[in-house]
Amino acid sequence: MIELQLPFPPSANRLWRRSGHTIHKSKTYTDWLRDAGWQVIAQKAGGIAGPYSLFIQAKRPDKRRRDIDNLIKPINDLLMSVGAVDDDSHCELVSARWVTTGDGITVRIERAGVE
Repeated sequence: MIELQLPFPPSANRLWRRSGHTIHKSKTYTDWLRDAGWQVIAQKAGGIAGPYSLFIQAKRPDKRRRDIDNLIKPINDLLMSVGAVDDDSHCELVSARWVTTGDGITVRIERAGVE
């Protein structure tokens, strides 16, 4: 099992940008991936290969309305980019919920089938 503290990713509307016919990661998203990646590397004790389960608990950073499912894609991309998981397509279960205590986002990764 791996447990990590992460900063909030950018809004889902700010992850991708278009240049002509090309779609690419926005500067905001690449900056978040880099900064959050260093935080993961500083906290990480190994990685998980193969199927895994992802548990996300997030404290709302402000009073704006947000969809919890917008956290899943950038967090999975981040975990794969830093080697916490070998392939985000191996994610077999995702649980995401809002909490009222703590700061930012707490992520727990477990081998699939282990709770």
